[in-house]
Amino acid sequence: MTFPRLTSRAGRAAEPFNSKDANVILRSSDDIEFRVHRQVLGLASPVLAALISRLSAGSATGFYTEHSFSRAPSVSGTSSRSHHRKRPILDLPHASATLDLFLRFVYPVSEPPLTLDDVATLLELAEKYDAQCVTKRMRTHLLLPEHLERDPTSVYALASHVGMADVVQIAARRTLSLALPARDLAEVRFHSGTALMRLLEYRTECGMAVADVVRVDNAVPWWVLMEWRRFCFLSDCSECAAVAPRHNLVWHKVLRGCVDVPRYWVVYMQGVSAALHKRLDPSVARDSALVRPAVEAGLKCARCAPKIYWDMEEFAKLLEEAIEEAISLVSIDFPSFLRIRPD
Repeated sequence: MTFPRLTSRAGRAAEPFNSKDANVILRSSDDIEFRVHRQVLGLASPVLAALISRLSAGSATGFYTEHSFSRAPSVSGTSSRSHHRKRPILDLPHASATLDLFLRFVYPVSEPPLTLDDVATLLELAEKYDAQCVTKRMRTHLLLPEHLERDPTSVYALASHVGMADVVQIAARRTLSLALPARDLAEVRFHSGTALMRLLEYRTECGMAVADVVRVDNAVPWWVLMEWRRFCFLSDCSECAAVAPRHNLVWHKVLRGCVDVPRYWVVYMQGVSAALHKRLDPSVARDSALVRPAVEAGLKCARCAPKIYWDMEEFAKLLEEAIEEAISLVSIDFPSFLRIRPD
């Protein structure tokens, strides 16, 4: 370790890292001194605690001596008393802005707002100095809606790196709405091939789960309830047959074991299936580009026309919920030995 100079012209950090009763100084790479408390650092980081202990036991040149003067009244007038305090100085290879941010998550002070780049930097420092308290305090910031919405792949990569299994699951779910999560993940900080493989496997399993929900080959999907025969397109409407082609589908829930449905409904389901291949987002079920053609086709039947808009709108919501439920039952494979326990 290289010890600092005996005298320093370094600037001082702002509150709360300029405490007069501090017993150790951390000096940044841009020569800013952070006057902090050894006990607090020791509780947060065993690595920093060890570095400070080695420094304290080493050469005297590792200390900064501060002189302060106080005046006390005396019979002859005033006299001066000099107080000498030796504080070990630990030089760290981090800019003052980075060190300030790190210490604000070591000390019990208000947390500043963080970008995902800030979170990544703090996780790097927390790993370097074994500051688990800092790592755990990042969970709240990773789960902020703005981060999950704008950059779920970065949240996923960061959470995977530090073993936050719950955040991994949430962020992985959010990546499903992205068209190319693999490419995006490869560009983020802490990217690893293993994490990417887990995400791709998760996406594949989710795709298989939703395919089972929207599949209309020869049968009505298994999750469609008998009570939904109230929808005009599941009601065996005889008038529809005169204006639009029909499909005969197996449906074991009805007495005959099959039902005639209009082709527009089958086309709608196939359209949703195709859209989910590109983007695993349940909301595609309500995409007007898919719903509108079905409604327009249903308007051609005098019997269905008064209901078709409302029936398609309600069914699209039910389909969205069914897709969401199917996805929610899929868990990303994350080894237990990599997980950290949440507070």
